Amino acid sequence: MNDASKKIERRAAMAIAFMIALRMYGLFLILPVFSVFAQDITASTPFLVGVAIGIYGLTQAFLQIPMGFLSDIWGRKKVIALGLVLFLTGSVIAALASDIYTIIIGRAVQGMGAIAATGLALIADVSRPEQRSKMMAIVGVSIGFSFMLAFITGPMLAQLYGLSGLFWVTAILAGLALLVLFAMVPEPDKRIERDYRFIEVIQSIRRKQLLLLDMGVFAIHASMSALFLVLPVILVDTFNWPVVKHWQLYLPVMVASVFIMIPLIFWQEKQKNHIRLMLVTFLLLAVNFLLLQMAIDRWLVIVVSLIIYFGLFNYLEASMPALLSKIATEKYRGAAMGAYSTAQFLGAFVGGAVGGFLMSFSSQVVLLALFGLQLVLGLVGLMIFGTQKTVG
Repeated sequence: MNDASKKIERRAAMAIAFMIALRMYGLFLILPVFSVFAQDITASTPFLVGVAIGIYGLTQAFLQIPMGFLSDIWGRKKVIALGLVLFLTGSVIAALASDIYTIIIGRAVQGMGAIAATGLALIADVSRPEQRSKMMAIVGVSIGFSFMLAFITGPMLAQLYGLSGLFWVTAILAGLALLVLFAMVPEPDKRIERDYRFIEVIQSIRRKQLLLLDMGVFAIHASMSALFLVLPVILVDTFNWPVVKHWQLYLPVMVASVFIMIPLIFWQEKQKNHIRLMLVTFLLLAVNFLLLQMAIDRWLVIVVSLIIYFGLFNYLEASMPALLSKIATEKYRGAAMGAYSTAQFLGAFVGGAVGGFLMSFSSQVVLLALFGLQLVLGLVGLMIFGTQKTVG
């Protein structure tokens, strides 16, 4: 490949990463503030607030693989454009909403733009096999950055423009992502082989290692939805700390968490204990949730627990897709990515809905449930994979 072609490849990967980051930033933007602001919305209950947070994950989960099928037939860019238009439409519906039910509808329409797996497939289409992992890493870093930026800016934007303003910002970002898509992302040659045959999806989840990754991404995204359903409320009710100031907690906590995430990634690559370290990380998350639950009214415990949580969460979020690409064979890789994305978004829905239901009892019940989820996954996984040292 000549220098010009390599430049086009890098430019396409960066454009796709930027486009995906814009969309994910919009999705994450409401997470640190919604449970507080939604208390004043007509017909709001803890359960419905949880459903509103997680419902986009349900529609995402059901449509990931069908959208992948459509992208093979219709073309990647067209399907991604359709997904961004749906995301924009859902954002406008939520921005204009006057009750919690309309917000739920808007969030569901946002989720119908299920383009995560198609975006990964597009990355694979425009990159060489030897550069694919690097391109995937660029996307992963961009998503991580959008996650951190959303938690820092979300409270400030909500204070300035309100909850509806956050959804308007999300709609604008979706429009900007559409411009990036058509101006900077090339349409790959139409592929003959489809990435998401149903039989391949079944085959991809029959392997225990891939199934473990699907369960893992389900668990961490369920925990994220549930945790940030209760945490903003705890900060407001227990510490009388207004939402607009929450970024003052999230910013130093996320910076500090990098010193957990990066050493874990380097240590994993050096020792080749990919699966075992991942499972130990789930156990550490379980202990962290238990400590938070036991000392939920102590500021120092919350700070330390959040540093640990973000460090471990971001490590898993970065390492699990890379591990999947190593385990899944070329034939089933597209299907495995589709199943993985489905589990990820289904976890976001279940975490929001179940977390909202449990929140009607108390915030501590939610944290105790998260402790149990991570504990069971870690222990069962170690029983099955505890003696396995390397991936394969």
